[in-house]
Amino acid sequence: MRYLLLFLLLFPALAEAKTIILSAAPGEGNQTWTVPDDYDATTAMIECIGAGGIGAPGFGEVRSGAGGGGGAYAAIFNLALTPGASVTYAIGSTSTTTSGTIANETYFNGTASTSASLSCAFGRAASLSTAGQGGKTAQSTGTIEFDGGNGGIGGTSANQGGGGGGGSAGRFGTGKNGNSGVSNRTGPGGGGGGGGGSTPGRSVTTAGVPGDGGHGYFSNGGGVGRTSGNTNGGNGTSGGGGGGSSGTGTGGTGGCDTTFADGVGACGGGGGGSGNPGPGNGGTGGLYGGGGGGGGYVSADPTNSTGGRGGQGVIAITYFSFQGNFKQTAGTLFQQGGTWLID
Repeated sequence: MRYLLLFLLLFPALAEAKTIILSAAPGEGNQTWTVPDDYDATTAMIECIGAGGIGAPGFGEVRSGAGGGGGAYAAIFNLALTPGASVTYAIGSTSTTTSGTIANETYFNGTASTSASLSCAFGRAASLSTAGQGGKTAQSTGTIEFDGGNGGIGGTSANQGGGGGGGSAGRFGTGKNGNSGVSNRTGPGGGGGGGGGSTPGRSVTTAGVPGDGGHGYFSNGGGVGRTSGNTNGGNGTSGGGGGGSSGTGTGGTGGCDTTFADGVGACGGGGGGSGNPGPGNGGTGGLYGGGGGGGGYVSADPTNSTGGRGGQGVIAITYFSFQGNFKQTAGTLFQQGGTWLID
């Protein structure tokens, strides 16, 4: 990459960074993308985030719902593609079962996740008694891979809040876990998106303490949890998880960071729904791979709450477009007699 950094410093007008986002038609199977004429494999980075899992509903007078898992992240570099050729890819939709289907898979340059050049595993849906697992590197394909965060568990204690959804993994590391529901408390927030400086949803163990969402990679963005009134949890930003709700409110929606493009990157999980007085619905996971929050339940109320929907998958293709014939072809940019040349 040394030649590229020098090139951009010395000749910024001759190279343009381009990022193409593939996110349309999630869950509709194989699609095609035409490689642009200016695609340059020597500078290319292709990334993906898998879909998130749906949160489980609170089940009447039985238990609160667990949170869904966040999607995995993977990246590859210098993938050789022929300009003008068609490349097959797929964008996964939120998983609604623990095993998932082909509609949940996100991959690039192949007709299936098992044979593609790049793939990102989806986070699993939560079941009534089990939190959704984050997408795993073992089911992903890439040069760099990170796991998605796990959802928080629900429980059978009276008036228990739902578990927070797991955050999706991102360019800087693993997604963080949602926290578990707690008896007579608001639902905890989902995990922060991306690794590095991101944090789990806040654990709620003391009366009056809100279930705040975990922060994203940039150490902010967690949605504010609520403790009084029929109030929705705060929405996350910058990759943060949604906050837990109070009363009969819905958990907050997970936010997304901007590591891929404006508003596109790793995302936090949805906040858990309230179980006191509840039942509150689980919050929606961040748009790209955030796990949905679980619904709360009330011991004296047979009403079922709903679990939050998980986010879809996404693919980002980034490369530098060189103007004219000024393009590195053999690997070294060097200086000779005061003039910069490409060898």
